[in-house]
Amino acid sequence: MLNIRNVFCALLLCPFALVAQAEPNRDCLLEGKIERVGGNGDEEVRVKFHTVSKYSESSRCRIRRDKKMEFRLPDDPRLKGAADGSEVQYRYRTDQDGGASSELINIAT
Repeated sequence: MLNIRNVFCALLLCPFALVAQAEPNRDCLLEGKIERVGGNGDEEVRVKFHTVSKYSESSRCRIRRDKKMEFRLPDDPRLKGAADGSEVQYRYRTDQDGGASSELINIAT
């Protein structure tokens, strides 16, 4: 059984990763694949991101090669039915106060 509360994301872009320090008004498109870990009723869904780009032409999204960043993804029932290896897209934003949010944009099976 999938425990959707354990949805976890590790941004493991080699050699790229998002800057860990808060950058105001960052708006990025993160692309990755779903990886299911565990089993026996204790399955965890992880997303391994492989691409970071600007969400739109006017967006700011700085990338540094030497930083790694981990954050929790919001619960989303669409992940429950997605197959292992499905491609996902998330919008990741920060605001002036350093607050961050992420939103599932697309799942392609």
